[in-house]
Amino acid sequence: MPEPRRSKRFSPSSFTEKLVPVFLLVLVLVLLAVLVIIVLSLFGATPST
Repeated sequence: MPEPRRSKRFSPSSFTEKLVPVFLLVLVLVLLAVLVIIVLSLFGATPST
């Protein structure tokens, strides 16, 4: 399988190559936390104000 062509205008730095997966992982964890809070509130496990 041939290697995909790289963009000539954009070449990511090593910092960016490490930051993007970490940022995506944090976003996924936040999404999971929000979904857990929503499910718990639907079952009445969270205190109401």
